[in-house]
Amino acid sequence: MNADIVESPILADVFGELGYSTAFAITDLELAYFRDLISKQWIAHIEAMHPEHAARFREAGLERYHELSHLISHSDLWPKEQRVLAREAVAQLVQLDFIQRLRALFGIDFRISGVVFFSKSIPDYPEIYWRLVRPGVTTDVGSMHTDRWFHDILSDGEPLYGSDEITIKMWLSIFTEPGRNGLYIVPGSHLKNWRVKYTPGSDGFPRPSLDEPLADDEKYLVPVQPGQAILFNENLLHGGAVNAGSTTRVSVEITFVLKRSALPQ
Repeated sequence: MNADIVESPILADVFGELGYSTAFAITDLELAYFRDLISKQWIAHIEAMHPEHAARFREAGLERYHELSHLISHSDLWPKEQRVLAREAVAQLVQLDFIQRLRALFGIDFRISGVVFFSKSIPDYPEIYWRLVRPGVTTDVGSMHTDRWFHDILSDGEPLYGSDEITIKMWLSIFTEPGRNGLYIVPGSHLKNWRVKYTPGSDGFPRPSLDEPLADDEKYLVPVQPGQAILFNENLLHGGAVNAGSTTRVSVEITFVLKRSALPQ
């Protein structure tokens, strides 16, 4: 057993009974930096695809995106490929102090997973991507699932990660209204084997989801503030909550890859 991990409350929760931790947050300056990079990518894509509407979107801003989203085709405009931060932006983000603070809190080193799409992987390109969830739009959130289910189908016959590697997902609040939107998790669900089904998406690739009943009171909407993170086990059931707020929810996801041998047995 690694003594450093015993002293890490975050890893103790992520790999213990809970399966997740909310004990980490980025600074206000780091949050502003994330918001700026995402907003620039968001408006640049709108300008490229819908220059006739770009000025209105720019004036409204990211939090009010939903007020104008009827002017464009949301699903066509925002596949994951358009929401992965550019290499240059990622190179800037990984120099921020929050990465080093996480390493210190974990007590062990990690790497950021490479970019993974259904159609291809880009291993030398650290994946940091964002999501938009409009108020009241059920199709903006996915069904309950575990990251491990996606890892298994995205591997395409080749291991997505090494046999001695395990992942932790960071779900980071950029613009949220605590208690009205955010991420559902099922505490302790990483300790159980769940039935999974696979449904073809519009792109033809399968999407895994939970294939057994789950009572509403088993799901917990984690009330995080902007800048606060949820770090969770790759086997934890989770899914986006339908946005009951008044603004567009924006979040970021990063997958950290750690060595299993560094974790307690």
